[in-house]
Amino acid sequence: MKIIIVGGGKKGYQLAKYCHKFAHQVTVIESDEKKVNRLKNELDVNVILGDGTQRKFLEKAKADESNIVVAVTSNDQDNLVICQLAERQFNVPKTLTLVNNPGNEKLFEWLGVNQVISSTSLMLGLIQEEIDIKETSKLWADSIKDLKMHYIQIDEFSPVNTKMVKEINIPDEAILITILRGDEAIVPRGNTIIKAKDTIIALADPEIKDKLLEIIKGKTTEKVS
Repeated sequence: MKIIIVGGGKKGYQLAKYCHKFAHQVTVIESDEKKVNRLKNELDVNVILGDGTQRKFLEKAKADESNIVVAVTSNDQDNLVICQLAERQFNVPKTLTLVNNPGNEKLFEWLGVNQVISSTSLMLGLIQEEIDIKETSKLWADSIKDLKMHYIQIDEFSPVNTKMVKEINIPDEAILITILRGDEAIVPRGNTIIKAKDTIIALADPEIKDKLLEIIKGKTTEKVS
């Protein structure tokens, strides 16, 4: 199988190592040059220096020809973007991610990531198809009813106006899904800049709604909910 692993840290390194041992064709995308050099020096896999949340690097890795894209960066928001890009723009049949914050598992499942897990060994088993995904996968139907979608209008006085997404301290129990800008729908990435008149669509636990609104709007009233 052709496998793309985004994230060349400890988890990505081990996955690349063992997937190569299983005779899979592996490409790793990593943004840190030191990690890239280590991967190139120690593993016999294809390594690309770049940001896996950007389409051009997935394209360079030939995502349209891959069987699986695995997102194992240290940022859950980036992992979600990677999986969504792989599925929606490259039609990758299977996407996997390791969540850093267990609270995000139900969000990722609901947003369409094929498999959300927290164990490197389990992920290896899924890649090898030794475990039936239908048996291990569980949609969080009971939990989803407790989540709320929030539409948050940004104005020039918002604390996040002109900030990049990665500079915003989003609570663990929330995730930004889309930014509406005019007629354009933008998948939020770390370097996406929030602008006045944007509408942010977020999925969040109702218990942290006020905290989320305070961070984004500077107040606890929401224009649209």
